[in-house]
Amino acid sequence: MAKLLPCIAVLLAATFAGPSRAQEFNRANSLINDAAFELDHGHFREGVKLAEEALRSGAVSADNYAGLYNNLCIGITGLQRFDEALDYCNRALELSPRSWVFYNNRANIYFHQGQYDRALAEYYKAMTFSEGTSILMKNINLTLR
Repeated sequence: MAKLLPCIAVLLAATFAGPSRAQEFNRANSLINDAAFELDHGHFREGVKLAEEALRSGAVSADNYAGLYNNLCIGITGLQRFDEALDYCNRALELSPRSWVFYNNRANIYFHQGQYDRALAEYYKAMTFSEGTSILMKNINLTLR
């Protein structure tokens, strides 16, 4: 019986030690996710509003800035404020220079501005960082037409 007591004590200690600390909630990062959801559904004003709120909060974690800037790039492009959108695309690319998605989004701005050569250059650059995604192929074909 004496041999069982240490095992029971260990089990009881583990049971009463309490839970691990929960992940800390960050409203800014939640806003980034909410903005992405709105943008994916074509709600550019709402997506930009949420992304700008996250940016103003000052509580965005360092590893989420590229995504936040990309959200702003997409949303502001949708609002046809191309110069401002380009600035956010460039910021996203400074933080994540190998993201094919960010190059694609910057190319989309050039496409909308009628700068097809620049758009193609960006789409081709995006291809160097992607695994041959059909999105890029469609965008290249559309631009070539």
